[in-house]
Amino acid sequence: MPRIVSESKEIPQMTIDLVGPRMAVGRIDGNEIQIVHGSISSRHAELVLDGVEYRVRDLESTNGTRVNDEKTMEALLQDRDRLQFGQIPFRYEGAVAKAALALPQSGASFQMEQGLEEGIPENFRNLSPIKGKGQSGSPTWVLAVGGLVAVLGLGFYVFRMLSTP
Repeated sequence: MPRIVSESKEIPQMTIDLVGPRMAVGRIDGNEIQIVHGSISSRHAELVLDGVEYRVRDLESTNGTRVNDEKTMEALLQDRDRLQFGQIPFRYEGAVAKAALALPQSGASFQMEQGLEEGIPENFRNLSPIKGKGQSGSPTWVLAVGGLVAVLGLGFYVFRMLSTP
């Protein structure tokens, strides 16, 4: 059975089973789901059964409705979605549980996809303007040229200082 579970410290341990085809959410009496909090509008949102899961619709509330941290006017909920009315967060537990990803067995070996060597696909083109990256030789020649430029510059400076009266 679908339900919403409070994840708020202000309203802890609130679990609401979703049983009707349409359930209004709001701060005042008359809503099927009453949440007494200043960030919840009088008629904040509604949960509408759509197949086996619920769809949330914001009813132009002041502080909005969020699904998975995205402000929304309407969204189909899925198991483990984070649902927030105003500042009060809930976790939606759907009728159809999300399948958990299977972890590899302990000691199982990893096998790369066929056609991949060293993690580079066959049809990969390197568009970098720096060709041959990682294949250059020793950087000693760069250091030698830099040293020569430094010595010539120092020599020129000393020559200029000695030649001026």
